[in-house]
Amino acid sequence: MSKLKEVKLLGMPLWMFLILLVVTWGVGMTESIPGDMVGALCFATVVGTFIGFIGDRIPIWKDWLGGGMLLTCLAAGAMSTFHLIPDSLVETLNTFNGKTGFLNLYILVLVTGSVLSVNRKLLIRSLGGYIPCILSAIVFAFLFAGVAGIVVGIGPINAILNYALPIMGGGNGAGAIPMSKIWGEASGQDPQIWYASAFATLSLGNMIAVLIAALMNKLGEKKPEFTGNGELMKTPADLGTQEAEIKPTVADYAAGLALGLFCFVFSGFYSSKISIINHAGLGFSIHQFAFMIILVALLNISGLVPDNVRAGTRGMQQFFVKYMSLPLMVTVGIGTNLMDYVKVLNFQSLVVIAAVVTGATLGAWLMAPLFKFFRIETVVTAALCMANGGGAGDIQVLGASHRMELMSYAQISSRIGGAIMLVIASFMFSTFM
Repeated sequence: MSKLKEVKLLGMPLWMFLILLVVTWGVGMTESIPGDMVGALCFATVVGTFIGFIGDRIPIWKDWLGGGMLLTCLAAGAMSTFHLIPDSLVETLNTFNGKTGFLNLYILVLVTGSVLSVNRKLLIRSLGGYIPCILSAIVFAFLFAGVAGIVVGIGPINAILNYALPIMGGGNGAGAIPMSKIWGEASGQDPQIWYASAFATLSLGNMIAVLIAALMNKLGEKKPEFTGNGELMKTPADLGTQEAEIKPTVADYAAGLALGLFCFVFSGFYSSKISIINHAGLGFSIHQFAFMIILVALLNISGLVPDNVRAGTRGMQQFFVKYMSLPLMVTVGIGTNLMDYVKVLNFQSLVVIAAVVTGATLGAWLMAPLFKFFRIETVVTAALCMANGGGAGDIQVLGASHRMELMSYAQISSRIGGAIMLVIASFMFSTFM
């Protein structure tokens, strides 16, 4: 009992937090919660923190199946799927995550902090080897899909076109939707025909990727030689001494946040107005987060960002990871219809989908040592963040593996890797349809 009295959530005694939970849930169920950012953040923070608290204490689940992060996401999905909360609250949470931009804010803070935290020389070396790891994951995903297609009797080409491509395509908005348009142009049919099954397929692929991410975290605890505990690359001896740790002030936090916001806005402007690639009529475009990663990387390499501002971006990243991850899981999960997983729950589909994600995992695992990358971090980012549901899937995978600091590499997989997949899809649909 004494230990229970010492438990705190968000710095509050447990009894006080439970009162907040009951009141917040009650207000939400009466549809009296504000239908804006305040109401959404209130519900997501209180409910998400409590569900996460439970998930991190369930035996087996907390060690092997993603703990509080995954439970929060699934619980939120159940709230929406089975109408356990009013539809108006679901709409409020979806709007907060999407149109209001909570997901974008979370990602841009993590991208800025993680990229500017990496040693300049280490950043250059890691980026040089990361794309080959993504390509290796794609090759093995296709190979395993083809073999699985033969085994279950649907054929290798069918397995690659209808399973491997949507799973490895960078999510829904930047992957399956434009990919369905490419399919429609190649086949002369309504893109919705391919998209309907593709969305269900990538949804289940995302779930398997999240489960493997949780297993990767457990493997890292058992075999520490395979993991950098959130660092992708083993630090070479020629990088010099470790940079001095700077304790950021409130002004540094504000400057770090302002820098991240500027980079996001400028990247959006560049993506929509300036980018030659995005206006070349190639049938695909590069997401603004990809341009943002490049911009922040250039700022790091150039040394233009003062050390105190870099420390501020790192501090903001740590704050969001610690306190905003569970609320984000609520807003991400609330947009998930658990029935999407049911649509592809048949033996043939399960075998092929599992084979695709397993193949991607193996491809990244085998390639990692060639570039002195840690295997587990490489699998989580170059493989599982390719085989998940895009930006929201990145959050789920990194949350399950407890490696949120890898967001910048996850975004490279989802955005740049996703663009690579659209090029591959264009070739394959035109060749085999």
